[in-house]
Amino acid sequence: MGMLLAFAMALAVSPDPEYVALRDALVRDASESQLKSWETGDDWEKRVTAMDVRAWQYDQVVASVAWTVEPAQTRLPAFRFMDPRLESPAAAGPLLARLVHGRESVDVRVAIVEALTRTGGDWPEVLADMLPEETDVATRTMMVEAARRAPIEHAVDLLKLGFADKTASVRAAAAETCPWVDANGALEGLVLLALADTDPIVRAEAARAAGWMRIEDSWTPIVKLLGDPDARVRLQAVKALQRLDPADTAGLPEVGALKHDADTKVQRAATEAAAQ
Repeated sequence: MGMLLAFAMALAVSPDPEYVALRDALVRDASESQLKSWETGDDWEKRVTAMDVRAWQYDQVVASVAWTVEPAQTRLPAFRFMDPRLESPAAAGPLLARLVHGRESVDVRVAIVEALTRTGGDWPEVLADMLPEETDVATRTMMVEAARRAPIEHAVDLLKLGFADKTASVRAAAAETCPWVDANGALEGLVLLALADTDPIVRAEAARAAGWMRIEDSWTPIVKLLGDPDARVRLQAVKALQRLDPADTAGLPEVGALKHDADTKVQRAATEAAAQ
């Protein structure tokens, strides 16, 4: 029980009192015109505040749950909000506000972003505005992965920001997420550029994405990746070429050479590809 209590106390962090005071005052006194101007303006922080205020005005139960419920630890090394009341559009504003003003731990903030994607609320555009100012890598990664459940235009915005991120793991998350977004070719150029990324994990994920997305222009750069110094990249390159054109892949001398690769996974993939 002592460990559980300590865990609960570690998660429970009081929100910024100045923000709470401002929000409560707006709930009481804000005019419709003020909230409208904040909701439609360019300042994303004001938009988040207005969304939170609206929730407290019209659905206090959901707003309270969004601000106070704690996530549960899952089998994975991650946390997830399980309360079904959060799967409501009204929860989006309070969750966004909690993300900004809740002073939560990284684990909880990541869980908040994941929960946003299940609200059905107006979160994607705001999240894209927030992402460039987010300092935590894990939270930025989840923001990029949230593109899977965003409308196309906002999904593309999130993924563009992900590919431009300074941290390789965030760029890799963008590449990994691309096949989940039906963007009518809008992401192909970003994936092609990522094939030449300086980080091997990004190159590997880009090769995987190019294969699943059937990007025709990726054939030549992926063939070059068969000679990449990183085994993870070579492995994904073989698999991607198989998805693009199994017959031509089987005839590539580079694939034949990889049957004797130092990495056993690459050996196996190349042997299977050459036998097609």
